[in-house]
Amino acid sequence: MRIKAALALGSSLAIAYGSPALAQASSDAATNRAPQAEEIGSSSEIIVTARRREESLSRVPISVSAFSQESLNNKSVTSIAQVAQSTPGLTFGNSGGTTNPQVVIRGQSRANIGDAAQPVLTYFQDVPLPYIASIIPTYDLASLQVLKGPQGTLFGRNSTSGALLVYSKEPTYNLEGYLMGGYGNYDRRQAEGAINVPIIDGKLALRVAGQRIKRDGYTKVVNQGGLRRDDINDTAFRISLLAEPTDFIRNVTVFDYFKMNRSGDGGILNYVYPDPIPERNPGLNTFYDCGTSPDCDIDLALARQQAAGPRKTYSNEVHQIKALVTGLSNTTTVNLGSITLKNIFGLRLAKSSTTNDSDATTMKLIVADQNQNIKQTSDEFQIQGDFFDHKLSTILGAFYLKSKPNGPQGLTLATFYSLASPSVIMAHRTQTSKALFGQATYDFSDLVQGLKLDLGVRHTWDETQACAGGYPANNPFVPKSTPQTTLAQCVNGTSLTVNGTPTFVKGALTEDKSAAWTWNVGLNYQASDAIFLYATLRRGYRSGGVNAPLFNPLAPNSLAPFQSYAPETVTDIELGAKTHWQVAGMRGTLNLDVFRGRYKGSQRGINGLNGFDGDGNSSNDPSAGTIIVNAGNATVQGFDIDATISPTGGLTIGGFASYNDAKYTSTGIPPLFNTPTFAAFPTTTKDTAFPYAPALTLGANVTYEAMLPDDLGSLVFNADVFRSSRVYFGPFKNDKTLSQAAYAVVNTRIDWRDIGGSSVDVGFFARNLFNKLYRAGAANSASSAGFNSVFYAEPRMYGVDVKISF
Repeated sequence: MRIKAALALGSSLAIAYGSPALAQASSDAATNRAPQAEEIGSSSEIIVTARRREESLSRVPISVSAFSQESLNNKSVTSIAQVAQSTPGLTFGNSGGTTNPQVVIRGQSRANIGDAAQPVLTYFQDVPLPYIASIIPTYDLASLQVLKGPQGTLFGRNSTSGALLVYSKEPTYNLEGYLMGGYGNYDRRQAEGAINVPIIDGKLALRVAGQRIKRDGYTKVVNQGGLRRDDINDTAFRISLLAEPTDFIRNVTVFDYFKMNRSGDGGILNYVYPDPIPERNPGLNTFYDCGTSPDCDIDLALARQQAAGPRKTYSNEVHQIKALVTGLSNTTTVNLGSITLKNIFGLRLAKSSTTNDSDATTMKLIVADQNQNIKQTSDEFQIQGDFFDHKLSTILGAFYLKSKPNGPQGLTLATFYSLASPSVIMAHRTQTSKALFGQATYDFSDLVQGLKLDLGVRHTWDETQACAGGYPANNPFVPKSTPQTTLAQCVNGTSLTVNGTPTFVKGALTEDKSAAWTWNVGLNYQASDAIFLYATLRRGYRSGGVNAPLFNPLAPNSLAPFQSYAPETVTDIELGAKTHWQVAGMRGTLNLDVFRGRYKGSQRGINGLNGFDGDGNSSNDPSAGTIIVNAGNATVQGFDIDATISPTGGLTIGGFASYNDAKYTSTGIPPLFNTPTFAAFPTTTKDTAFPYAPALTLGANVTYEAMLPDDLGSLVFNADVFRSSRVYFGPFKNDKTLSQAAYAVVNTRIDWRDIGGSSVDVGFFARNLFNKLYRAGAANSASSAGFNSVFYAEPRMYGVDVKISF
């Protein structure tokens, strides 16, 4: 779509849907207060911080979805991933595992393994989270905001397709809090609470909140005594301190802690590719074709799995998923009148240890044993200005981030076939990102009432260094038992004893540097109290990086040309309209955006490359059998639309639709990765799928609140319906076995609030009410291995919780 045509379309749609509405005041005050988002359709103002200052959602020139803690509770949301069923254009991928979820907006996702830059970043208290264990529990939140499109000229790290902003509730000067307990099926037990303590009125306040959730798994491991996977065993707490020593200095410090100790994700053997055929590797059935037992025959293993059904699995390993994440954020704001100084410091420690039997059989096909431990430090300084009687608003900033190993860090991987020796690939990475950015907004209301212009620019410098080496693992492979190198040993080389034999390890240092200018140009127009229009043109950037370890340049199928990969860039145009209306006592909203992004050097992961180079040396195979490559150029275009209507007091009906047309326009994948005996990635644009990016998602919601007589309280009913078109888990469009066909789920909840005039609430909930069976992702998406395996989403989950506020 040409730019002029797109502008005309966006404007006409906005005018067509516009009608009189209640005017809502917008606050442009620069602040670090956590925004208190309200439910769509409520009479309260919806405040967001998409542009690093508090603004009305209805007047922000960017596509944003916002949720308050109340709206999350109404939908029984217990994880950020569940927000996707209430947000147009947002999906979550499960291939990265529980501790490493993939956030997908506008067709862009990160490789399921490795530490490539993320196209969608998650922020907590304005601090970007690391690429591993980027998990934020959804308790005691002030708001959760979903930003769509390239981000970077205003804050934090670059991202090419969006950001999630999560803010916890800040301390207040009131003594208050709550306690909540819940119980549900699969023996789900949940305890949660918060207390707010004013220490010095108007000067110092403390808030402490925490959550504990434990639930049995819903996938049984048949050959391990019925051990359950897909369980929950999480502990989290936050301590927040507010200090306002003067009337112009404000400081908020938040310490957060999250610990996960689960039995792992329940993979299910899903499909064995015909063998031999030209598109697949014929080796699998050669090695596992005993014809006598599913313990040594892949076809018999698949038949056994199909007979057992999707909630039962088989395995030769004991899974585990352990994560410990701690963080410290400190935000200081100094208000000097027309100038505001703001500094955001962040420290994130993320430690993850997982053992995953990706093949989901009693044979040792793929067993990944991953240990990661990183320390990330970041700081962002802003100077915000407000000049010429509020006509000019500016922000200038500098950003710095460094991520490095925090002790032994690496990956242990057993190779695909038992005839090849398992190996350990250690990859100690240090990443540094620096940036200068600025944006200005000028109000041209003296010329055209309601017209504003936005101009933003950013320059970023990124650097990645990786010291990586490989050596044989224990054979037979025993997770957690293979010696690991330290960073110093990787650099200098060392001798480790493996199976009683000294093994020399010499690390190889690789590095990559990239830099880019990004920018934003936008116009927004408050056409009337009812209609807000905007158009924005943006340039986004995702840094390049390195693949590890050092590849053999003399191998028959050498991967040396792919030792590093280049940055990904996007030029994006977005047109939007936000409207509010009120007619005959009814009120409603309608928001629409249309977009088109052109991606160059699209970064994609290629899986299943163990043994690919053909040199017979597993120690120089790619870490986890995966490399990141620049797959070519792509175009993503579509629209998001959401609307609400409140026909009577207490009743709100809403809905949304999101359409994404994502396709490659050229390919950078050489035929090397798709040969008669090996297929890891399509070589034609028409055959290439965008993982976890459905073309169409739809949603609908009904909320009704009724007051009960005789001060008995109120009843609140909430129901959500979500539908997704087909979702691909791998890169091949013609591989329907590695996908999920269109599906729909229904979630419901009913609350009895303020029972008998007290501060007690009781809620009953059911997620996936009709127990829809659908796949959530791939455990093994490397179809070149000769098989694939999948994860299934949660079955029906129901329960009750009781909350006491004080």
